[in-house]
Amino acid sequence: MIEILSLKDYDEVWSETLTSSTVGKFWQQVKFAVAKFNLSKLSQIGSWLQFASFLLICLLVTILPAHQFVNDKETLALVVVAGLLLQIVGLILGGKEKYPKSAIDGLVFLFLCFNVISCFASHYLAPSIHGLAKVVVYTCSYFLFVAALGQSGNSGFKRILTVLGLLLASGLAVALYGLYQYKIGVAPLATWEDPSVTEQATRIYSTLDNPNLLAGYLLPMVPLSLSLTVMSASSKRWLLSLASLVLFAVFFVATVLTGSRGGYLGLFAEVASFIGIFCLWLWQAKLRSMPKARLVVFLLPAFLIGAIALAIHFVPAFEHRLTSIFVGREHTSNSFRLNVWGASWRMFLDNWWFGIGPGNKTFRLAYGLYMVSGFDALGTYCVPLEIACEVGIFGLASFFALLGALFARAHVTFWGATDFRAKAITAGVISAIIGLMTQGLFDTVFYRPQVHFIFWLLVAVLVVLSTRNAKIQGKP
Repeated sequence: MIEILSLKDYDEVWSETLTSSTVGKFWQQVKFAVAKFNLSKLSQIGSWLQFASFLLICLLVTILPAHQFVNDKETLALVVVAGLLLQIVGLILGGKEKYPKSAIDGLVFLFLCFNVISCFASHYLAPSIHGLAKVVVYTCSYFLFVAALGQSGNSGFKRILTVLGLLLASGLAVALYGLYQYKIGVAPLATWEDPSVTEQATRIYSTLDNPNLLAGYLLPMVPLSLSLTVMSASSKRWLLSLASLVLFAVFFVATVLTGSRGGYLGLFAEVASFIGIFCLWLWQAKLRSMPKARLVVFLLPAFLIGAIALAIHFVPAFEHRLTSIFVGREHTSNSFRLNVWGASWRMFLDNWWFGIGPGNKTFRLAYGLYMVSGFDALGTYCVPLEIACEVGIFGLASFFALLGALFARAHVTFWGATDFRAKAITAGVISAIIGLMTQGLFDTVFYRPQVHFIFWLLVAVLVVLSTRNAKIQGKP
């Protein structure tokens, strides 16, 4: 069943369908026309252009958290568009890098199609076109990441490690600056906490000017650093493993110090997922003949949960942030979200077929018709509800289908991988996606470039690892 849900058996079908389609035939004709020139250097130039697109991806993940790009989203979009154009021209010129097609591409394309339909069915056409442009850039970044990282052989895996390494290095700089802010007691840039709370915490925001956005940016770093830890330990590179463990501690503490309650839930979900995956693997693959050693599988999660509970307990302000999640409308932030969710749900019921149109500008125009007085909002504070309102029931179904296929594909890849490095990265990537989706149930930062580009990068890495694993096993 999981194999079917992963759609891995349909990768070849998707590839053949795409090749035989009108677009595929036109693409082949373009490549054939270029090949007629019979210039030996064209292929080499194409390969250079493809490598240049990979360098742009490295640039993107490095500059993503820079302060100047918090509001300047156009520059980040230009980097993605430039990288995609280089990749396309490189393919046309006969570059050696080939795009690894998978059925996940079809689901991403389907989600994009529903956004296009929603846009042109919207009462707010102009702002919806602006919102659609963002969706196009984000989904195109997925295809760029797959094209640049999906190379066969060891070079493709090195590229994955390089991009993830740069992501972790940039994240470390951002996290350390956030810890410095906590040390000096930086003043908040906005009213983030319930004003009735007497004991306020110093909530760090680093270069991103928003604690919730910082939490969303740091969440993927936590399981990815754990992946690097276990991967290094498996190859007995103990110094690198220790350094990776320090990275994990820095990212974990920095995420806690954001005071983001959605971040707390995401942090718990992703760490629990990562530990659960590897405990299950240890139980089944390593401890079958050592019943007494299985005690470690129970003690390790219990120890970590206890350590987290004690750490939060000794910082009362953050303990209050955590417990306030469960007090309902007694906390103003909870009350605000409940009002926004109610208004957004009514909006969805009135526009459930195609939605109101993509983009936050469209949402703001439509939300005014449903909002509770005094509770204005930039979004629904819930990713599934946001997609349902903007794109309708079919867009929501396509997004859930994408997530379901990714989870199933991660399961198949993890248990089928013969390379432990692929196994470790798969566990970290799917745990990071779980963390982002958990935070996305209660916050709007998922749609910010510093989070959304990372989401599509994680999706691309998972897809690339699954296609590599299929080739190793001799599957199409």
